[in-house]
Amino acid sequence: MPEPMPMEDLLVELNCWAGGIGAREARPGVTVCRFEEPGPYSWEPAHGVTFGLVAQGRLSVDIDRTAHGCGPLEGVVFTDRSCPAIEVVAASADHPFLAMFLQIDAAIIRRISTDVLVSDAAAVPMARRGRAGGNQCSGTFGVDARLLHSVLRFLHALDGELDERVLAPICLQEIVYRLLQIVSCQDPLEVASRESDVDPTRAAIEYIRSHLTESMSVSDIAREVQLSESAFAHTFRATIGVSPYQFLKSERLDAARRMLISRSGISVSEVARAVGYSSSSHFITEFKRRYAVTPREYANGKYSCAALEALDRQDGTHARTAEIVHFPAGN
Repeated sequence: MPEPMPMEDLLVELNCWAGGIGAREARPGVTVCRFEEPGPYSWEPAHGVTFGLVAQGRLSVDIDRTAHGCGPLEGVVFTDRSCPAIEVVAASADHPFLAMFLQIDAAIIRRISTDVLVSDAAAVPMARRGRAGGNQCSGTFGVDARLLHSVLRFLHALDGELDERVLAPICLQEIVYRLLQIVSCQDPLEVASRESDVDPTRAAIEYIRSHLTESMSVSDIAREVQLSESAFAHTFRATIGVSPYQFLKSERLDAARRMLISRSGISVSEVARAVGYSSSSHFITEFKRRYAVTPREYANGKYSCAALEALDRQDGTHARTAEIVHFPAGN
């Protein structure tokens, strides 16, 4: 059953944070607007990506002479490469315009995007999904209950100093995660989520997954992302929580596991070659060490899902760093 839309809660929350008529910076990077009449809204270009959410009234965002209307429970996303002209087009004393603008650092978007890519081997890279014109506003989009609840949790977390320091960054990451799932705002988010020169880890993951059949070393991957081997290994481990070698081995074995299930009658040697092992015996040893059964036994259904999950946790190849994205404390 879908979650109910807590519209009244959002209106109450934004009214409280607005504290009057005008635009108020509730916290660094968080601006709440309340206007009782239509008119232009002066906007200072913000670093990174800005997510705007309208709760009541109507807004027009003009980028490159293209106007994007934004009404209640609709959002809009644009980047710092744009200089939008923003105008409130529907507001009155009885029904004031209420909205929130949230500035999101590009590093947070890259981090969440990379985590999604790591967790889902079938994830489609943003670069392949995005449309042309990558630095523009891609129009408005409907805000679903999950994103709205994330926004409310974020605003509630700003109420207390400890909550703001501990919970607000987590809620901010959840908002980014929800936004990344919305097709209509991929264009600007795509700009911040990729680009190999600033995100070698993401580039390395995509390279590994597209070259699993080949023999490759950590130095090969480092060379591909234009880093020294030591710098690459340090950056990769700091981001993902495991070494590049551990991640590569995990990807090979996981691909082999899926192949054994989906391709009936395939030989162990064929699987070994398909995931980059030159030696079948080495492949069998590594596979059994990870899954506690041989590849052939696995193909024949002699495995326990619970045992496999426990092995994955012990192996640590899906570990993540516990780094919390910094969100500036309020005044």
